[in-house]
Amino acid sequence: MNCPVEMRNNCLFHWFLVYKCLHALLGLASSSSSRRSNEAASRPNIVILLADDLGMGDVGCFGNSTIRTPNIDYLARKGVKLTQHLTSAAVCTPSRASLLTGRYPIRMGLASSNKMGVLGFVASSGGIPRSEVTFPKLLQQDGYKTALIGKWHLGVNCQSIGDSCHHPLKHGFDYFYGVPLTNLKDFSDEGGSVITSDQKHIKIIIFTSWLLIVLTLIFARRKDLIGKTFLVGNLIFITTIYLVLVFLMLNVRMLNSIIMRDFDNVEQPIRLENLTQRLVKEGSDFIDTSSQSGKPFLLFMSWIQVHTALHASSRFKGKSKHGFYGDNVEELDWGVGEIIKALKLNGLDNDTLVYFSSDNGGHVEETQTDGQRAGGYNGIYRGGKMQGGMDGGIRVPTVAMWPNHLPAGSTIHQPVSMMDMFPTLLRLANISLPADRRIDGKEVWPLLTGETDKSSHRFLFHYCERDIHAVRYMPTTGNQVFKMHFAWPNWVNGSEGCNFMCGCYRDVTWLTLPLLFDIANDPMEQIPINTSTKLYTDVKVNIQTAIDQHKASIDKNIENQLSLSNVLWKPWLQPCCGTLPFPFCHCSDPQYPRLY
Repeated sequence: MNCPVEMRNNCLFHWFLVYKCLHALLGLASSSSSRRSNEAASRPNIVILLADDLGMGDVGCFGNSTIRTPNIDYLARKGVKLTQHLTSAAVCTPSRASLLTGRYPIRMGLASSNKMGVLGFVASSGGIPRSEVTFPKLLQQDGYKTALIGKWHLGVNCQSIGDSCHHPLKHGFDYFYGVPLTNLKDFSDEGGSVITSDQKHIKIIIFTSWLLIVLTLIFARRKDLIGKTFLVGNLIFITTIYLVLVFLMLNVRMLNSIIMRDFDNVEQPIRLENLTQRLVKEGSDFIDTSSQSGKPFLLFMSWIQVHTALHASSRFKGKSKHGFYGDNVEELDWGVGEIIKALKLNGLDNDTLVYFSSDNGGHVEETQTDGQRAGGYNGIYRGGKMQGGMDGGIRVPTVAMWPNHLPAGSTIHQPVSMMDMFPTLLRLANISLPADRRIDGKEVWPLLTGETDKSSHRFLFHYCERDIHAVRYMPTTGNQVFKMHFAWPNWVNGSEGCNFMCGCYRDVTWLTLPLLFDIANDPMEQIPINTSTKLYTDVKVNIQTAIDQHKASIDKNIENQLSLSNVLWKPWLQPCCGTLPFPFCHCSDPQYPRLY
């Protein structure tokens, strides 16, 4: 810029102002960038790795020497191993809800009074209530990027398709790719069914019931006990019910085998082979994009494995020493390793808390159609999935890793609840707990870091749906952990399981005198404490007082999300994709046109 001599001072002043403005703008940008970097550095990224039905004895670092789990074992070597990490229920829907909310399922209406412990259809209207506050929602509101990859099983719609009242995106997730319900035996091509596995003669029972009612109505009409209109109306009604039941039993796969991306139904039925590879890609992509945002993130990898139908890809088939089930555990472990690899490639491994666990224990009775074992192993712990207060169903393999924050290679034997993740994660993110509701989880960061060796809980209640089957009691002094059982499973002789699954509401005996164990010294629960001792009496009084206080804190008016009306299939809530109308639903995820 050429300035006349008489204007040179004005020009210099002009350039000085431009320089100061640019300097201020650059300073603001630098300060903003610095604040974003400091925010990400001060609050950890969070990766939740939740397996499905994985047993305590299925993992190397928890004692298995034949199934190869090097990546889960790596987390244990570099982090903290929890040997008494407990779910709030021995089955997935209520357990997962408690992880997200830090509350017992009964507080959310996710404890059935009619023996329906989980949601059975994508087109059910029950699920996690909108009134619940989840830790993903609080993290999202405070600047975290959030994603759920994999299994949900906490409901989709309430009254109409598309209202998405229970959907993951309504509960704190920015992105969802996965199955809205769960994985079922019916989804495979081997011919198994979860319905006939549990109730082998259900088809005969339904047909016989329909036939007896029809014959009774016809007989009553011939004896002039009922009118013609009454006969025709009831024949139509009962036959409609029968045909709907048959339709549902024959079409479990078409109705429930669905993958969603956000709110869209993108695949029906699911192509199970290489599903784990797809979930890994989705999770890794989220880490890659989040690493560029400058914001902390939550990635919830909710694995489909090792729930049946088993579906290990060709790379893992026939490779383990434990048949197809072992192949699936090893593929699950590979997926864990790929997520850890993505963190390292983005330089985020030291800035990320990684938490690995399972939604409940192994399904000890599960087999494939050829008789090969298809369920997990719970180590020394008794019972398994669905068995109320039995440790095999609620004590799950758990590790947590955050380099330079958690002591590498340490082990915690004190009781910790999965509900404790809610307040603990919020503490790490500098977020206050909700003040308008009771949070049952306790903040356990001092226990994880080794600052204390005491459990944050004094009592833990082990439910079967609405009933308390057992209670853990940790006295304020000493290291004893007592567990009192009020109900005990009716196992098949010589086993610790039932024919397909022990219904904790049907296959149990309620005990006149509860059984009491000191599980700190008797983790296999083999030697009950004598009921005539003062110790037994004192512990029983303390536990009963705690039960009474706990029950008094439960809102009796909460809507039952697992009521019969909420778990039944509702045709107006049924998703269906493809060019043909229902029930000819069929589509494949266009982002994965072929399996790789």
